Amino acid sequence: MSELEDEVAAILAPLGGRTAVAARRAGRPAARPLPVAGTEERDNHNSRTTGAPPMDVALRADEVFPAASLAKIPIAIELMRRVDMGQFELDERMDTAAVPRAGGGGVLDYLDPATRLSLAELCTLMLIVSDNTASNVLLDLVGMGEVNETLNRLNLPHTRLARHFMDAEARRARRENLTTAADMLALMELIRGNALPGGRRLRETLAAQQSFSEFIEGWLPAGATLAHKDGTLEGVIHDTGILSGPNGAGVYCVLTSDQDEIPTARAAIGRIVRTLWNGWRLG
Repeated sequence: MSELEDEVAAILAPLGGRTAVAARRAGRPAARPLPVAGTEERDNHNSRTTGAPPMDVALRADEVFPAASLAKIPIAIELMRRVDMGQFELDERMDTAAVPRAGGGGVLDYLDPATRLSLAELCTLMLIVSDNTASNVLLDLVGMGEVNETLNRLNLPHTRLARHFMDAEARRARRENLTTAADMLALMELIRGNALPGGRRLRETLAAQQSFSEFIEGWLPAGATLAHKDGTLEGVIHDTGILSGPNGAGVYCVLTSDQDEIPTARAAIGRIVRTLWNGWRLG
């Protein structure tokens, strides 16, 4: 283990339950070209895909977890891909009056059902306030199968969508959206590097995240910027993002489940993000 990985492991140790972390400072050159989409070669446990430089932190990075609201990131990626192909326009408006309201927070459930929001507005609600109804509208628009196929093409075999958000019946049937820290790290790297259609827009939207704002206020210093997405379920708290400062940037994903004290797990994630900031010397 590296010194940075040791520090992160020490923060996670008191939590119990299951935890996983993947993190890498940006800008480190790959030893070999990344594989073409549709192929995948495994390197060692500390290098997610052939060609990627080793992770700075790789703690159970390939262990599968419920994705919670991190599953909304692949939906946004698929939407931007289809916009880039000309199938949709971000300014086209959707009639959501007949769409069941999912609950679980957000904004759309509280608006007049006749309100017609653009695809860009729905995507913004999905990412910055984790609106479940907006997420379900976009998931139905782009198609769950198409989202999973794009994840296949991106060589992210452990991230899969299997249900709508707030679908209690699907959860009882053990149909769950799944991901790993390594897969989410790869998505953050693609977004940070503008390697996906709409990458810049996605990064700017994630930087407007309105939940988990205590990262900026309580854990990171002035000069830090964070574009990120959190996810929560019962006993689950995750966060993945792009951390930037005057001296560079890095990407990370922290996953936790089976947590008895969500506030404690949330604080641990904040400590990990600050530890990465310090270890990467981004300030």
